[in-house]
Amino acid sequence: MPKLDLVSAIEGRKRELLIDLLRQHPELTLGDLQQLARGELGPMLRLITLADLRGFGQSESVPPASALRRVQTSHAPASKAPVPSVLRPAATEHAARPDLNTRTTAGREAFDREIFDAVTAIGGPVSAAQVQAHVGGTNTQVRAGLNRLIEAGKLTWSGQARGTRYHLV
Repeated sequence: MPKLDLVSAIEGRKRELLIDLLRQHPELTLGDLQQLARGELGPMLRLITLADLRGFGQSESVPPASALRRVQTSHAPASKAPVPSVLRPAATEHAARPDLNTRTTAGREAFDREIFDAVTAIGGPVSAAQVQAHVGGTNTQVRAGLNRLIEAGKLTWSGQARGTRYHLV
């Protein structure tokens, strides 16, 4: 078997395996997939369509050679951030919180009160991760709540990225 055929076959099997794993874990969010796309799975993940995940076009298990070349020659720098395993049931231990509904105004207000109470209880400058450890929810939900409290004039912030700290006004 020529080398190119072997490489194409391996890439095709990797793609099939990734599709199967994604199908087995419907609880993955778009945020989880975005985080996965930053790592070494990114080039292959970017070639998977919703039709692939739904099972349409299963006879086309190997992508076209042009797509495989893009995967093999991609020089995108790999992220140093940890990538959640698709084999774990949830991306974070705080993600599953059935009583939390930030899609409604009342749910957001209740969650914002919990966040404010957590910042007050912790005291001093706090990180989003510390708040998340107290109130649960996803990183995105906590940061959105912190931003709403900043806009409401209840909190202020300093720093940037992972160094951002939130303070009572």
